[in-house]
Amino acid sequence: MMLTVLFIFIEGLLLISAATIAQLKWQPEKITKQSILADHMKLSNETLFSEVPTLAFVTQWNPRGFLLAKKRANHLDFVSNVWFNVAPAFGLEHMENVVIRGENDINRDFIRTLRKSNPDIKIVPRFFFTEFGDETAEYFVRKETLVQKTAQEIANLCHKHGFDGVVIDGFGTFVHSLRDNKMETVEMFMQIGNVIRRNELTAILSIPALAGAEDYGEKKQKNTSPLTQEECSQLTDSYDFVQLWTYTDGITTSRHLINDQYLLANLQLFGFSTKIFLGINFYGLQYNLKEYRAGPRLRPWEPITSKQFLEVLKLEDSVLTWNEKNKEHELVSESQNTFILFPSLTTLEYRIALAKEHNVGVAFWDYGQGLDYFTNLA
Repeated sequence: MMLTVLFIFIEGLLLISAATIAQLKWQPEKITKQSILADHMKLSNETLFSEVPTLAFVTQWNPRGFLLAKKRANHLDFVSNVWFNVAPAFGLEHMENVVIRGENDINRDFIRTLRKSNPDIKIVPRFFFTEFGDETAEYFVRKETLVQKTAQEIANLCHKHGFDGVVIDGFGTFVHSLRDNKMETVEMFMQIGNVIRRNELTAILSIPALAGAEDYGEKKQKNTSPLTQEECSQLTDSYDFVQLWTYTDGITTSRHLINDQYLLANLQLFGFSTKIFLGINFYGLQYNLKEYRAGPRLRPWEPITSKQFLEVLKLEDSVLTWNEKNKEHELVSESQNTFILFPSLTTLEYRIALAKEHNVGVAFWDYGQGLDYFTNLA
């Protein structure tokens, strides 16, 4: 099949995407209110992109993700349970150690079921650092011994419970440190990854999409990043994989437009490394319809799950349309005064095709927030 080539210029560089909507199985016109309501819970035995590496996040606040992960275990390469929080432990004056919270949340039956269905699946729970304040974070990044001690504590917990690796998610906590002490902060993340790998565990770094993008419906922003390509390469070298949150900014606010320019800019920032997992959201975003039309859209968008989306979709006055520019389906309800962006099979297939084209994996956040049949894709 002849490919239509899409040319995208980013700060003087020519980035090329061969993915086109015309090549997709799930054409936009196939996705209707009626088709979604009739088919959204149907699961197939095969996936459309069986060769694309997959990472699925499951959370306790969306328990359907656990059920779907068990059903789809033979199609998943990595599953990350959001269980653990690394908290600072203080001595008389300063932070001296860490406490890892969340061991009581470990679901051993879930892990056994996954491994029974797929002996090759890797369990890589997420560790985040939300109990670090700004001052503690600044202190932590400057203490190499403490950083390595923390990484070893994480590795020890993984060995204790038989996990295969970890997802390190700390950029939101260390955003001020990244601004004020960038070199030390980058080195801190590198040290954690290196210690995890020396323990023969898979190390995955979860990181915001750092390259700038065009905000949804607003003027184009300059394509900038708080990290250089060299610094991103150093991080990639210290981990087995890097998972990019391409569904949110992570440094400032929620991102409302995910287009080719944005996705390719972030892949290019990491040198199109095959270690990348391209983050794909299974949840949607909702905005006040009158405010959306009036603009500017300064208020944060509200995340919504499939349950909320389906409630609006069932309304007689709701209208589902395809936005060709953004490659997204949009749902509007005048009676509910709401404008919704929710993933569709078309949008998801297009983004997974782009990931396949560049030989990177995909990571789904989170597995329990979307429509069941999303999991038929990869």
